[in-house]
Amino acid sequence: MAAVRKTLSFLAPAVLLLLAANCSTTIPHPPAKIDKEATYSDPVIYPTTDYLVLPGDKLEVTYQFKVNKQKEYRIAVGDQIRVEFYYYSQLDRTLNVRPDGKVTLPYKGDIMAAGLTPSQLARNITRKFSDLLNNPRATVSLVRYGESVRQLKEAIKTAPRGQSRLALVQPDGNISLPLLTPMKVAGKTVGEIQKMVNQAYHPVLNEMFTSVSLYEANGNRFYIFGEVKKPGYYQIGGPLTVTQAVAMAGGLLPTAQHDSVLLITRNEQRRAVGRIINLAKILSTGNMGQDLIVRQADVIFVPKSRLGRLADLGTLIRSFIPYRFSFVYSLTDTVDIIKPNPQ
Repeated sequence: MAAVRKTLSFLAPAVLLLLAANCSTTIPHPPAKIDKEATYSDPVIYPTTDYLVLPGDKLEVTYQFKVNKQKEYRIAVGDQIRVEFYYYSQLDRTLNVRPDGKVTLPYKGDIMAAGLTPSQLARNITRKFSDLLNNPRATVSLVRYGESVRQLKEAIKTAPRGQSRLALVQPDGNISLPLLTPMKVAGKTVGEIQKMVNQAYHPVLNEMFTSVSLYEANGNRFYIFGEVKKPGYYQIGGPLTVTQAVAMAGGLLPTAQHDSVLLITRNEQRRAVGRIINLAKILSTGNMGQDLIVRQADVIFVPKSRLGRLADLGTLIRSFIPYRFSFVYSLTDTVDIIKPNPQ
């Protein structure tokens, strides 16, 4: 037994040297070093509050009607009112509140009615006629009201989703909602759209408010073309890097220029920014610190030859951005080009 232990102790250093030699020959490259200048901290864009709505997305608009008793009723579009003058009955009129929220008075023309209480509108009419009549003393009463509420409830009652409506963002960036003219929402966040919808409905239905949510995020995609096997657009389902995006497109063609891949993204001002990525270096060294995150509406171009002068790249970048992404990018005459750290 002692002889066996002596033999093992003699062989141990040789075995360790042999294992070290074998391991060193199987390591494809040294450990990656992340250069501070060559890394970026772009946030991943998920379809949440930061997501920018694009054509093809679906929004769900939920309608909620206030059931609490109101202190004062405010006139709305579609209401019918009666305007009477205490001393001038020949001027009395029954008027319908038009879609622009106004009514037309004899001799004085249009006056805003929607959003006002009957007593507020009566005071405004009295002031408007004070230069024409002595002691005009107008009164306003409601003949028919709540018509817009009935129309809206009828419009959303037929929808299978109850008191909500799905709105598809059209190719021109607009959505259509009951009682409203088409509204351009492309390039805005869900929170911004909710504010726009409530503001648009306020003069029509001030006793109602809406909540907007993203029902289907078809616009959360990126484009990739050039020297890849399957160019086109792909959905972003989670954190995604440029090398992973290239893999989704089937990988690079033999004619691809590995060290001159162009990522077109945008900065905080939504200006187009071009970043040249040395994909060959990332793959050969494993330095994932230079592998950038792909965000919503990014465009990846894999060239056949090395990209040229920076001045030419600016024109190239603007031509690469698809029309559907023009709602996201603020295209100006200048485009920032960021090259990778040569180290």
